Amino acid sequence: MNWLRKLALAGAAFGISWGGAIWYWRETNRMPATSELALYMLVLPLVLLTTLWLGRKAWARISVPATAGATAAATPAIDAAPEAAPLPAALIIAASAIRVPHGASVDELRAALAGNQARPNLDSELQDDDGYPVMSARLRDIDEDALRDDLEAWRGKLQLANPRFDTAQWRALDAATSAVSELAAQAASHMYVAPWLQQEHERQQGRLPPNAVPVPVPPSLQLLAVWPADWTAQQREIADQWLRTVAVQAGWPQQRLAAPAPISDADDAGPALSKLLGHCGDSKHPCLAIVIAAASHLSENSIASLSAQNGLFSATHPQGRIPGEGAAGLLLADAAHASLITGRDDSGSVLQTIASGRRSASADDAKRDTDTSLAQAAEQALHNARLDGAAVTLVTADTGHRTSRVTELMHVVTAAAPQLDPGADVISIGSSCGSCGAVTWLTALAVADAEVQDRGGPVLCISNEDPYRRYAALLRPALAA
Repeated sequence: MNWLRKLALAGAAFGISWGGAIWYWRETNRMPATSELALYMLVLPLVLLTTLWLGRKAWARISVPATAGATAAATPAIDAAPEAAPLPAALIIAASAIRVPHGASVDELRAALAGNQARPNLDSELQDDDGYPVMSARLRDIDEDALRDDLEAWRGKLQLANPRFDTAQWRALDAATSAVSELAAQAASHMYVAPWLQQEHERQQGRLPPNAVPVPVPPSLQLLAVWPADWTAQQREIADQWLRTVAVQAGWPQQRLAAPAPISDADDAGPALSKLLGHCGDSKHPCLAIVIAAASHLSENSIASLSAQNGLFSATHPQGRIPGEGAAGLLLADAAHASLITGRDDSGSVLQTIASGRRSASADDAKRDTDTSLAQAAEQALHNARLDGAAVTLVTADTGHRTSRVTELMHVVTAAAPQLDPGADVISIGSSCGSCGAVTWLTALAVADAEVQDRGGPVLCISNEDPYRRYAALLRPALAA
């Protein structure tokens, strides 16, 4: 295993330094000074290890292109390898929208992360069992009262049951409403929508000439919402209906909304994304979908629940969760419809593949973690995308501050993409935006999308905040796919 090799190397460096120093002092029959002890027992082995690490990184960067060039030069043109099989079906990320504590857009969040300004803070409204403010990641600009008025009026017209949302649920739904409105407006810029709506209006008014040529019909838009596990079925159903209404208000034709397809796995965006990727492989079925997740843990009930489970972060429990809130969504499309939305064939990034795994035991309870499900998922994602880990330019993740999750992520990054610097080339959303279920991973995917476009290379996106579920997604530039 990779960590065993590193441990053996460190032991060898310290053993050589210590053994050599002790032999020299015994042969010369002298007592070393304190400075000599520090130099030979600590500084020298660290210098040896640092030199070896830098040398290996330099050799990796030099040898890969050199080897590739030598291989290409030595292989005659007539012996060229057969054309590679096409990549698996992929989805273009036509747009993304996030509402998280440190940004109302991906650009805002990335700027806060780059400036080291994205950190949880002491909450001004919520306290723990001892009366101290809890550490939280709270959204700005939430107007739950206005949303309550709008939704109650809408619910009254449709005579829907009262969902009895609590404070945290209203806040989550407000964030989801804003994000879906943005994504639906982007979807409505599809080149088929305006002409089709105009022709439908003329038909309804009886002003459409009999010989009018039918215009292309927009694709059906799927709206897939991921809600926290503690929401009741009725609350999810009403929230889903509300978001469909929001999408229509933002400009998407109600007639072209696909039938509701509730997500069976609560607080898990992985199945929805994987299903869409599989569906995209059939060219007979155009794909256009909004995947949205929203959650909030900022209410007295949520804090009390975390405290009862001994899961709340505090000075005496640093491995607890820092409650967060927000919403994040992606507008996904096949290549043809993505170009009709963006107006370009090469814009955006591609969600190429998603690999999943499941731990045999909870990461919250593991003392010495030997589970390999995340490493296997990362390896499978790279394999499915026919990509070597050396090509990965960055890793984004939903990882938070807890030691078990950080250690697991670092082991996977070191094994899958050893050329990356864990300090500079890994962006962990959870440590900045708190614990927020599926929202955090969709936010990591949205950040990965922006990074792919800026860097022009593949980005690996990891999910390991859940105690059991593990995901690895590979995003790459649209042109490369």
